[in-house]
Amino acid sequence: MGARKRVVELFDSVAKSYDEWYAQPAGRVVLRTEARMLDAVLPEGVGAEVGAGTCVFPPLLSRGREIVCLEPSLGMLGLGRGRCLHPVAGTAEEPPVRPGSLDFAYMVTVLEFLEDPLEAVQAVRGLLKRGGVLAVLFIERESRWGRLYAELAEKRADPVLAAARFLTLREVLELVERAGLRVKRVLQALDYEPLTVPEAEPPVYEGGSCGDCGVALVAAARE
Repeated sequence: MGARKRVVELFDSVAKSYDEWYAQPAGRVVLRTEARMLDAVLPEGVGAEVGAGTCVFPPLLSRGREIVCLEPSLGMLGLGRGRCLHPVAGTAEEPPVRPGSLDFAYMVTVLEFLEDPLEAVQAVRGLLKRGGVLAVLFIERESRWGRLYAELAEKRADPVLAAARFLTLREVLELVERAGLRVKRVLQALDYEPLTVPEAEPPVYEGGSCGDCGVALVAAARE
């Protein structure tokens, strides 16, 4: 069985628990914070969430935007019905979207599960219009969150984390530039103890200034 197929089947098997996590207090904070990060960098227009999972982000980002939800796991996509007006089964590497047709695209914790992240980012770049924006949000490997997730993965305590390959901000910046995109903004967030519920809404940091944030977002444009 190919690596890509194994990952899709894994997400099919955990779709319900994945979706339910975002309804828990800790998950709701992460969802709101990551949606704020995306909302700050994505233009209005027509775009796609690549690796949309159960489509939890489009309802928070749809003002002024029409979003296609691209996801290879039918189990995930099925749970997202009603949250996304345009659910489409497909992969990042071979997206069934017309080249040069999108104003934006975004990926949330998707790079970690791709066999060839560069191939995927290049493919998504091809979907963008000139000036279109790709936002890549990922778990920072060298943060407290990244270290905890890596530990859980090593112990096989979580089947999803065990399949992940975590990246650093520097690695993602290099990847995006190699794919032919120009980096415009870097945002970071989740500067608190992993999987807890902070007393206040977590701040979002600009420009790579947070030394121990759990997630980072790189926004880059096709020129």
